[in-house]
Amino acid sequence: MKDYLDFSGKTAIVTGGRRGIGRAIAIAFAERGAKVAVISKSQDGAAILEDLAAAGTPGVYLPCDLELPEARKGIVDVAVEKLGGRLDILVNNAGLQFGETIETTTLEHWKTSEELMLNAPFELSQQAIPYMKERGGKIIMISSICSVREGGWTFGYGVMKAGLASMARCMCQTLAKYNINVNVIGPGIIRTDLTTRQGCFDEANYARIIQKYPARRLGEPEEIASVALFLASEMSSFVNGQQLFVDGGFTAQ
Repeated sequence: MKDYLDFSGKTAIVTGGRRGIGRAIAIAFAERGAKVAVISKSQDGAAILEDLAAAGTPGVYLPCDLELPEARKGIVDVAVEKLGGRLDILVNNAGLQFGETIETTTLEHWKTSEELMLNAPFELSQQAIPYMKERGGKIIMISSICSVREGGWTFGYGVMKAGLASMARCMCQTLAKYNINVNVIGPGIIRTDLTTRQGCFDEANYARIIQKYPARRLGEPEEIASVALFLASEMSSFVNGQQLFVDGGFTAQ
């Protein structure tokens, strides 16, 4: 029986892969044999490189501030060279969140959100496509439940994540014929450094928040990684342009 989750010989780029959801995705690929290039803003990639090696497949780390157009120019070419000349999977995961409404969002924060969560995925996808055209590939966008159910206080984040989902739908229209699948994962609240700092997992807040979730709990990064494995594998060969919410039933209400 074919092992659809065997990624031996394949390569992946994961942006924002040093922590949280991105880290879990990068490790999941490495555990299954893929060589992973992690792109993240921090200059210190020692910890994730140790994690990847411990998972079984040593990876590479590229420090890059994806908010800056000049920094991300040609970054995929650099990563592919370090990966040995091929690229099978691109995960556009890097993001940030400002606690603002439409009335309080500053132009500076709006432009920062746009650069990181729309322009960077657009440019990195453009850079990745030539490498995928010959043998096919998988592009995965990490969106959010905020793309459809934004609560008002993460205005710019919600808009950009909705745009990311739309980008994937539009991309697949011309890329499907090359066997390139472009899909989106929309996580609910997941246990990360960000959500922990926001107090989502404080005892009182947690009890209140999970009342909005049919699963009566919040998610773990590995639960997003498992969906990324599906979308990066041949099991999803006929899945294209879709946003899959991983939120314990939140958006189904």
